[in-house]
Amino acid sequence: MPEFSIVLILLVIVAIFKGVRIVPQGEEWVVERLGKFAGVLSPGLHVINPLFSKVSYKVTTK
Repeated sequence: MPEFSIVLILLVIVAIFKGVRIVPQGEEWVVERLGKFAGVLSPGLHVINPLFSKVSYKVTTK
């Protein structure tokens, strides 16, 4: 049982690190969820679901 909890904790930590996105100033990122447009990330700190969402395009706004 302790092995299961350790594996579960590691998976949660990896999901958190993969889900946190920092968009630099002067850029906007397009997010797709399950292959369809889900939104645009403006500059700053964002959290996305790493299992279903991905950053598909990085657009420069300069």
